[in-house]
Amino acid sequence: MIFFGSRASRIKDGQINNVTCPNCENQTSMTYSIFGKYAHIYWIPAFPIGRENVVECNSCKRTFKLNELSEPIKQKFNREKEDAKTPIWYFSGIGIIAFLIALISYNSMQSDKENAIYIKEPAIGDVYSIKGSAFGYYSTMKVTEVTQDSVFTIISDYEVGKKSGVNEVDKSEYYTDQIEHLSKEQLISMYESETIYDIDRD
Repeated sequence: MIFFGSRASRIKDGQINNVTCPNCENQTSMTYSIFGKYAHIYWIPAFPIGRENVVECNSCKRTFKLNELSEPIKQKFNREKEDAKTPIWYFSGIGIIAFLIALISYNSMQSDKENAIYIKEPAIGDVYSIKGSAFGYYSTMKVTEVTQDSVFTIISDYEVGKKSGVNEVDKSEYYTDQIEHLSKEQLISMYESETIYDIDRD
């Protein structure tokens, strides 16, 4: 379950001086507070969603929303609020998401670079994640011997329906005794066609 919602925090307090209160009609000052509102996911601020302003007469203690005040008071308030900046931490969630996307993209590019090297230079113990030709199953194939032109492998007897679960079938007791012989050209062709889509090398 994803927990999300909105919250607010006070970002500025101040005084508006020499104004006439619409309620008590005294020449007085007013205290204002500016609250920033933000959306959150799992209580981590994601992005700002607006502001709320509260103004209180220092004489009669009546509170007002901005649209309840006279134009002169609004103008003074608008000058006061110009330096009320939205806190950077309101964007924490966006920053975290952007960082994770960048990290995933970087790791994916690094993995692709390594795979491109490993497929051309196979080594004993390499484990290939493979996609079956039918029914969308996934399994693993392990390199047992490498010669100048050939690669010898054994294939796991078990299959899974999702790429994310393929590590579950990479267990020594699951591999068949039947050895598959492949030329290095065949191996590269399987990689280029994405039949082999990942390579794990210890």
